[in-house]
Amino acid sequence: MTPNRATTLHDYHERLNRVLLYIDQHRSEKLTLETLAAVACLSPFHFHRLFRAMLGEPLGQYVQRVRLETAAFQLQSSPREVIEIALDAGYESAAAFSRAFEQRFGVSPTDCRAAHRFELRVRAAQFVNTSSVMITPRIVTRPETRVAYIRHTGPYASVGSTWEKLCAFAGPCGLLGPQSQFLGISLDDPRITAEDKTRYDACVTLSRDLAPSGEVGVQTVPGGRYAVFLHAGPYDGLSATYDAIFRDWLPASGESLRDQPAFEVYLNTCDHTPPADLRTEIWVPLQ
Repeated sequence: MTPNRATTLHDYHERLNRVLLYIDQHRSEKLTLETLAAVACLSPFHFHRLFRAMLGEPLGQYVQRVRLETAAFQLQSSPREVIEIALDAGYESAAAFSRAFEQRFGVSPTDCRAAHRFELRVRAAQFVNTSSVMITPRIVTRPETRVAYIRHTGPYASVGSTWEKLCAFAGPCGLLGPQSQFLGISLDDPRITAEDKTRYDACVTLSRDLAPSGEVGVQTVPGGRYAVFLHAGPYDGLSATYDAIFRDWLPASGESLRDQPAFEVYLNTCDHTPPADLRTEIWVPLQ
């Protein structure tokens, strides 16, 4: 199934419901982001954000929670051996299962079964209330853009040093001017990917040809239709704005996403701007 621009709130709920059912039916299997995104017929770039925004928790956390909560129910309601339940929950050993179970519930699987009065702390998977104030983008058709960039790997909060390196390269090369744009491409979600593995490209637009040089690479940001949202305020609030986009605006918009990461355009910089006055555009690629 190929997403089209007529995608509706109903369609997104249906896709996520397929994923929830797939997780339930394949709990003992390896559930990768790519596999589950394919079930939803969405790009992995966008699926994890949509899942978290609409379900209220990251995909990996949801899978582990469902597995452990189902295991707790089975411990109370069936005579199956602990190792059988552990394998069904996707764990390779009873020891690993016991550690995760005790961390989640505060008791061991054996104690859970023996007590029988253990109250399973289950929150049914349900969509997050979407009654928050709707944010409205402008829809823009943008040409493809060549950029020079440096890849940052690590916590997003520490990207400042990467930007310093990029500007130190771009200034002497004459790449910085009144028409230059500074773009940031976040390729991972730190609530899914370990912080030390998250990837981010710090980019500056190019007005002329440039050959890659050491850490500085050259890539093309695809052109096409985008929904452009304005985030006002500190960078640490961007995650909440992304959640509002994927939870509230996207399902009601009738739009579908392209298989491409969103990016940010920084309209001013934190060097000379108070955090409350920072302005950042979030460009979300559309079909």
